[in-house]
Amino acid sequence: MEEDLNDRERMHLLNSMMNLDSEIQVRAAGGLLSILQQEMLIDAVNVEEYRISPVQIESICELSLDGFLNIDAATHDALQIFQVDKHASSMGIGKAKEGFSLFGLVNKCVTQPGRKLLRLWFLRPILDLSTLNDRLDSVSAFKCSQELVSALRGTLKHIKDLPRLLKKISSPSSVVTSKDWAVFTESVSALIHIRGMFEVAVSQRHQIQVPLIDLQIVKKVASKITEDLIYVNGVVAGVIDFDQRCGESSETMVAYGVCEELDELKNIFEGLPDFLNKITTVELNALELQLSPEEAAICYIPQVGYLLRFEAMVLDEYTLERRPDIQLAFKGGIEGGYFYHTSKTRELDEVVGDIFHKIMDMEQAILRDLERRVLVYASALRQAADVAAEIDCLVALSNVAHDQKYVRPQLSKENVLMIKAGRHPLQECTVNTFVPNDTNIEQFSGRINIISGPNYSGKSIYLKQVALVVFLAHIGSFVPAEAAVIGLTDRIFSRVSSKETMAVQQSAFMIDLHQIAFMLRHATPRSLCVIDEFGKGTLVPDGVGLLCATLHQVASQDVSPKVLACTHFCEVFDEGYLPKSQNISFHTMSVLEPERSENSSGSRVDEIVFLYRLIPGRVVPSYGIRCAELAGVPVEILERCVEILECAKEGRPIERLGTQRTTTMDQMYKTMGEQLQKFDCEKDDLNKFLSEAFALFTS
Repeated sequence: MEEDLNDRERMHLLNSMMNLDSEIQVRAAGGLLSILQQEMLIDAVNVEEYRISPVQIESICELSLDGFLNIDAATHDALQIFQVDKHASSMGIGKAKEGFSLFGLVNKCVTQPGRKLLRLWFLRPILDLSTLNDRLDSVSAFKCSQELVSALRGTLKHIKDLPRLLKKISSPSSVVTSKDWAVFTESVSALIHIRGMFEVAVSQRHQIQVPLIDLQIVKKVASKITEDLIYVNGVVAGVIDFDQRCGESSETMVAYGVCEELDELKNIFEGLPDFLNKITTVELNALELQLSPEEAAICYIPQVGYLLRFEAMVLDEYTLERRPDIQLAFKGGIEGGYFYHTSKTRELDEVVGDIFHKIMDMEQAILRDLERRVLVYASALRQAADVAAEIDCLVALSNVAHDQKYVRPQLSKENVLMIKAGRHPLQECTVNTFVPNDTNIEQFSGRINIISGPNYSGKSIYLKQVALVVFLAHIGSFVPAEAAVIGLTDRIFSRVSSKETMAVQQSAFMIDLHQIAFMLRHATPRSLCVIDEFGKGTLVPDGVGLLCATLHQVASQDVSPKVLACTHFCEVFDEGYLPKSQNISFHTMSVLEPERSENSSGSRVDEIVFLYRLIPGRVVPSYGIRCAELAGVPVEILERCVEILECAKEGRPIERLGTQRTTTMDQMYKTMGEQLQKFDCEKDDLNKFLSEAFALFTS
């Protein structure tokens, strides 16, 4: 950087080299600088002195992954790919949800893993033709078989987040409940059912328009959802009894028949309440006491053992002398009353003991063994769950393609973009009738399309719909058009209207300049650049110069990127501003303008009909007054606007618009001026003239 730049100027220049809003990029750059400092290739950065280092960094290049379509956060917002609607609560209670966005439109997934995978596809569009064509083949096959799609969706609803369950099972600190095992078996059973559904569909392939047996997803189902899942499901179903109830506790989960010793302990535990009641009756009879079960009973206290409990009485000394085997253990406690050791309770401690905890210890050992057996097939289960998530995504894409009448795009390695009757996927959902438009960008000509036309004619929607069609094609989705040939695109850039917030310490025009600078630095011949009204945030001469210079710079390249730019600057049509080039083509949004007529009040009314149709050519008028009328601007303002425009066209002075008082004052000044011109300094009386003038102003 230049030495005379201050901190703010350096930050602006650095922001044009890299995206400072990306935390990952800033961290990566900081790590790189740290390594360079450790290797003594550069000096430690001194913010105050900016000392010269042995290695001069002249530019920063972003190295994207070659296999992905790169889209920055600003373009995501501009194209409305994602939109988070925060909860309405002022306290922030509740989770945010996806708003009206492209992801919200396409996200028809019925499983949580499917939604996560689809979001990952949206965040990382790919450039692998083989993988994209495999996805398109699957979407085409599912689109042709709605019965199979309906059955798959019904089964996929039973598949939960298996990777999360496996993580919980493998964690020694987590407690796997019977509900977790129920969800696990339900999910595994659904996976097995999906495999069976595909086997039936393949065997009945004569009913399917697209052969399923050749689909990559079908091959994944056959290879990933294996017989191991049937074995795992059988093992879990054989060990876990989800309706098991042992006494008053529902904590036991192991089914009968797994362990004979455990079954015997459970039988004893189930009959233990009745057995203790009988022992209590025997003890009370021996003590010659007539008490109800509420007043006296044998109970078990952990770490203490079995005790004879009396609710509200204490044995007398005579009874204790007659029965030396009876000893007072304690009184009070949580339940209250008096607790005694007897020969029967001591025998119960020796014979029965803490049977419930014995049962739980044995069950825990069996469950741990079951977990180890299940985790042996953890990799196979995760792969099967990934296949199910992919099926969920493909089914969702097929549903959207079927409902919205999308078509399959033809992906090509050639650097072209041809769209017939393309539509905006979101805009067409909000209007009664959407007018489609064509796009034709050849490999070596017509790379830069400049679109003019009036306000409110659909220019911005057209730019965004082309970018969205390209984006959808790179996630393996059908696109809203009649036909499309889309060359692989490495990046999508955008220069659109930005939102000014206090969190961004830049003006709207500075944000626009950063977007353009970033675009010019990193765009390649395979990039798609969308430029919407660049230059309107400053004076017209400056804005025209920036726009024309930017377009000329792009057009002068050997193979320029694909550029769609809309503008109201008519200067771009002048060859003096923008030289003629085969790379530049001009289009406009057509309008229907009937002959002008006079209304009853005498004012002229222009009935403009916007056709929203892109045609070759160029149009200068913006019809801003018509747009203001549609927006509800008061009639007085519109009439004054028409008056000013007509005066400017005819070269007449514009009369000042004022109130009645202003008009009266103007007339007074005019009268005074006329009298002053007639005043003769030699003959007329000056005092009389001044008194008349004073009376004129005070009247």
